[in-house]
Amino acid sequence: MDSTLLYEKLLESSKERLIEFTKNFPRQEGQFTFVEFNEIAFEKMYKNLKGVVPRQQLFSQVPGLKEVCGGCWAFYLNPRNESVKSLDIKFGKQFENLLKDFFVSIDLQCIRSDDLGLEKNYPDLIVLGKGGKPMAFLEVKYLTAPFIKVFEKVPGRECYEGSTTLDVGKKLEVQRKIVEEEIDVPVYYVYWIDYPCIKGVFFMPAEEVFSYADEAKLEWTRKQREGDFINAGGERVKVGHTKKVYLPLLKMGDFEELVRKLRELVG
Repeated sequence: MDSTLLYEKLLESSKERLIEFTKNFPRQEGQFTFVEFNEIAFEKMYKNLKGVVPRQQLFSQVPGLKEVCGGCWAFYLNPRNESVKSLDIKFGKQFENLLKDFFVSIDLQCIRSDDLGLEKNYPDLIVLGKGGKPMAFLEVKYLTAPFIKVFEKVPGRECYEGSTTLDVGKKLEVQRKIVEEEIDVPVYYVYWIDYPCIKGVFFMPAEEVFSYADEAKLEWTRKQREGDFINAGGERVKVGHTKKVYLPLLKMGDFEELVRKLRELVG
């Protein structure tokens, strides 16, 4: 089954729960949908694209892209609300659980790592093989807001491929230590991407993620927001991550390849 069909099935199985969970959140038009335009964008802006080109050069290849870009900019250039870290974590867990349940529905046994009592810095999900043996770990991230001005901040990058954000700093250092020293099966960073243009599930092996982070070091530090801080013991403590690198989407594998790799690992 190809990537777009897999993604459509994921949405079909998840949409009702997503709509209910986000009923009080502002949603971008087209969020949690996949239409013919998105299928064309997937092919022209990811699958068949050999390298990064300015998005304007793709307008003639993807009918409707110019209009979609206009709506995207109008929506995401509005001042963002002060995101609260605890709510972001709950939001993220919804997508982890939906992806877990989808894998189970296609006969890939999958559980949360915290179901095994593993510490919070372990990757989110575990795909199990025979006898319940871990065969792969998955760190899952959901993205719906492209970094639309990345071309200004990181030379040579464009929003459709250069918004695949990765927080760098202490959390990544701790997780990397776990991946490299405690886990002896493949680990994949999995991105559920729901931009107005490109949509799908994409992945990169952990060793490639770490290599890119080492090379890039730091591509952008966003402004701090009130939601990045909590009061703990009478002190204002920063819990949000502001230092970022942006993994190259065009070098990531797609949903079909991820499922195939997981099936091969399970045997």
